[in-house]
Parts: sequence; C-alpha cells; structure tokens
Amino acid sequence: MHSLLSKTAIATTLSFVLGAPAALAQSGGMMSGLKMPYERDFWGYIGASLGRSEINIDCPAGGGCDFTDQTFRVFGGGRFNDAVGAEVGYIKFGDFSRPGGEIDSKALDFTLIAGIPFATNWSVFGKLGAVYARTNVTGTPQANVQTGKESGWGPRFGFGLQMGLTDNWAIRADLDRYRIKYPGDRDTIDTFTLGAQYTFR
Repeated sequence: MHSLLSKTAIATTLSFVLGAPAALAQSGGMMSGLKMPYERDFWGYIGASLGRSEINIDCPAGGGCDFTDQTFRVFGGGRFNDAVGAEVGYIKFGDFSRPGGEIDSKALDFTLIAGIPFATNWSVFGKLGAVYARTNVTGTPQANVQTGKESGWGPRFGFGLQMGLTDNWAIRADLDRYRIKYPGDRDTIDTFTLGAQYTFR
C-alpha cells in the first residue's frame, strides 16, 4: 500500500542520521561546548505539531478501511551542543478503521537529533530513537481480526526542516516513521506534521 515514507526517503533519512554525526565530529563540532541532560541549561525548548498519520497494514479482502487520520504531538527537547540534541514527545496517532473495528494508538518517543543549519534561520535535522506505544484493537467476531491491547518498544526515525521566525519562535515540518506493536503483529505508522517550537533564552 502507499506510504508517507518511500524507500528512497527512508534510505536518505538513515544516511543523514548516521552520517551527520560523523561529519560533525570530523569538523570538531560534535564535542564543542558539550552539555548533559542533567545540567540545568540542557533542556531548552517545547513545541506542538499537528498533521496526518497513516498505518501501514493490509486491509482485509472485501472490506472498507480507513488507515489515515489526524495526529498530534507535543514535545520538549534540549541540546548537547549546537549540532546534536535530544527530544522527548507524546503522540496520539489517531483512530484507524477496518471492517468491524478500530485501531487506536498513542505513544511516548525518545529521540536523538542531529541538525545542520543553512541559509539564514533555517536548519535540517535527522532523528533516530525509540518509541513506547500502547495500542488497542477492537472488532466484532465477524471481522476475523485479533483484538485486545498491546504495548511495547520499537524504533523510530525521521527528518525535519525548521525555520526560525524570531529569537524564540520557530516553525517546523517533520516526517517520521514509528514501528509499533499491536495484538498479533508489529507494523509501522508514518506521520507528517507541521508545528511551532518555542526556545527559552
């Protein structure tokens, strides 16, 4: 089925996330002015995003499915230095329907971010981390799908683009993939969101 993240986008994202830290380290930027999460001035921004989500599972033959919905995410983060940071978020993926039932999923995600600034007030960044998701699948006996609740850890990755508006405010676009566990299987959810970020200065 069609996915928000193509194979080319996945390969590009992973190459950026894995390659950017090495490039920054060679330039001396990786270790410059390093801060740790337990330090007072590490955590420095909060934000919220809204957008579209899509779960990548098959629709039962002969059934009508709606595997896209609205999603939102709230997040907070900080920086080890000017190039590398960490972010924690809560995301509500939405409700996805298939014959005789629904799939509801929400999660906490923990992400390392590597960013590269360009032009004036712009930056592009890659994200790689983990997600802890809780999923509830409902359905009728006639639907012939496994129902129940499931939770567990999985990987998450993505990339984004940010534009600064003022010293404190920025807007950002994020494209992410999360691998989640639901009754009987694991699969991926893709999200595309637009949001605002406030940095404390």
